[in-house]
Amino acid sequence: MPIIAVLILAVVQGLTEFLPVSSKTHLLFARHFLSVKEDLAFDIILHAGSLLAILIHYRKAWLDLFRDRRREILPLTLASIPVALAGLLLREQVKPLYANLALAAGMLIVTGAWLFLADRLGREQHDTLLDAPLWKLLLVGLAQACAILPGISRSGSTIGAGFLLGLKRADAVRFSFFLGGAAIAMALAHQGLQVLRGQAAFELVPMIIGVSVAFAVSLAAIRGVEILSLKGRFSAFALYCGAAGLLGLIYFTRG
Repeated sequence: MPIIAVLILAVVQGLTEFLPVSSKTHLLFARHFLSVKEDLAFDIILHAGSLLAILIHYRKAWLDLFRDRRREILPLTLASIPVALAGLLLREQVKPLYANLALAAGMLIVTGAWLFLADRLGREQHDTLLDAPLWKLLLVGLAQACAILPGISRSGSTIGAGFLLGLKRADAVRFSFFLGGAAIAMALAHQGLQVLRGQAAFELVPMIIGVSVAFAVSLAAIRGVEILSLKGRFSAFALYCGAAGLLGLIYFTRG
C-alpha cells in the first residue's frame, strides 16, 4: 500500500473512531476514493493506535477503575458481551454488507438521526454511572453491538444511548470509550491469533506508521468529543452524518 494511502487511512481512523461518525464507513469511503482494495486486517491494526490513545488519555480513570471504582468492572464486562457475541456469531453474515457503500451511506443517515434525538431528548438523571440500573448499562452495550453494521457509529450509538438513558454526559462518553477500548482489544486479539496461525499477514513499516498517526489523531479526537458533548454540540455531528450519508447515497446509487 502506498505510504500516502497509509497516512490518509490512519488519519481517517484516528479522527473518526471517537467522533460519532462511524470510522469503518469513512475507511470504506476513503479506500474507494483512493482506489485501495479493502484490507480488514490493516484496518483492525490501525485500531491499535486508537486503543493506545484511550489507555493514555484515560490512564488515571483506568487506574481508578481497578482501585477505587472496581464496582464499575462488572457493568463494563457485561455491557461488552453483546458486541463480542455479535462479532463471533454475525461477522461472516455481515461482512458482505460492507461491499455495499450505498447501504453504508444510508445507515450513516440513521446514525445522524440517532445522534440528533439523543442530543435533544437526553436528560441527565443519574449522578454517577453506578447510580444507573444495570439494565440501562446493558442497553448501552446492546447499542454498541448494533455498530457491527456498516454506517452505524460505535461511539455514536453508545454515547447516544447513554444520553437517552439518563447518564451524565461525561459518564456516557467515558463509558462509551471504555467499551470501545474493550471491543478494540478483542478485535486485535482475534487478529493477532490469525497472524499466529498464518491466516493473516502485515507489513511492518506501514503498520508502524499507521498506528503512530492513528494514535496521535485519536488523542485529539477524544478530547474534542469530551468538550463538544459537555457543551451539547452533538447536533453538529448529527448534521454531518446526515449530510455525508445523503451525499454518499446519491453518489453510490448512481454508480
